[in-house]
Amino acid sequence: MEKKRVYMCVKRVQDILLSVLALVFLSPLLLLIALAVVLDDPGGGPIFSQIRCGKGGELFRLYKFRTMCVDAEKHLEELLPYNEMTGPAFKIHNDPRITRLGHFLRSTSLDELPQLVNILKGDMSIVGPRPPL
Repeated sequence: MEKKRVYMCVKRVQDILLSVLALVFLSPLLLLIALAVVLDDPGGGPIFSQIRCGKGGELFRLYKFRTMCVDAEKHLEELLPYNEMTGPAFKIHNDPRITRLGHFLRSTSLDELPQLVNILKGDMSIVGPRPPL
């Protein structure tokens, strides 16, 4: 049991150090992306947040750069017939709600950089499974 506690402590320290370094080093890029998101689709903020399930079933707010139009949820109903997934997940190829910049951010995974804040807060870890919806 002691080994596991030491491992978890070292992993948490590693998460804090790496996320702080990444946030400091990448801050100019983060600001540039945030500005580009707002310019590409004005009327909304650059950050999208969503409730996710973390370790032990604990809920937390996950952060990403916004890649869809501001009113994306309003258009979901009309797109449901095109859903390519089964169950609660929704996904369609060439989703019309995704912004021009959003396609690029998703393809490069740059939309996930704000999750460094989640790592710093302890909601997630740098290494580990991604939290489900």
